[in-house]
Amino acid sequence: MVQEDLLIKVLDRINQLNISYMMTGGIAAIYYGRPRLTHDFDIIVEIDTHQISKLEDTFKNDFYISINAIQEAIDKRSMFNIIDYDSGIKVDFWLIQEDEFDRKRFERKQKHTYGRRDIFFTSPEDIILIKLLWFKDSQMQKHRDDAKGVLEIQQNLDMDYLREWAKKLSVQNLLGHLMREE
Repeated sequence: MVQEDLLIKVLDRINQLNISYMMTGGIAAIYYGRPRLTHDFDIIVEIDTHQISKLEDTFKNDFYISINAIQEAIDKRSMFNIIDYDSGIKVDFWLIQEDEFDRKRFERKQKHTYGRRDIFFTSPEDIILIKLLWFKDSQMQKHRDDAKGVLEIQQNLDMDYLREWAKKLSVQNLLGHLMREE
C-alpha cells in the first residue's frame, strides 16, 4: 500500500467517526511547497474521551492503537499515534491546543483535493508559521526549508495575517530572513 492510499484509508475512517481534523506537518508542507520525503502523517484532531472506544474499534484490526495513549493525549492535550501493521507507517494525531494560534489555524483550515478525496489542510500561511515555530524550537533545517518552500511557491498568501502572527509568535525575524531570500 502506498502512503497516499494509507492516508486516504485513515482519513476515511476519521470522517466516518465525524472527527474534525486538518493535515499539518510534512504532508501539508509538501502539498503547498516543495516535494520531499516524509515517513509519517501529522493530523490535528479535536476529540474527547467518549470517542476513544470508537477510535479503537475503527483502527484495531489494521493498526497498532493504544487506548491508554489516547486517554493520556486527551488529558495532556498532546499526541498519540497509530501504526499500520502492514507498512509500519506511523500516523500522529495531535490534539488541538487551547491557545489562540491553534484555535485560529483550526478555524482557517482549507479543503483541497488530494488523492481522489477532499481533505482538510492547515492553511499555507499557518504551515509557514508552525514550521517556523518548530524550527525555532528544534533548529531542524527541514522545518525552515518547508516554510521557505511554501513561501516561495504559494502566490496568494495573506501577508498581513502572516506578518501579524509571526510577530505574535515571535518568529518575525525568521520570516523576515525567508522573505529576503526569495
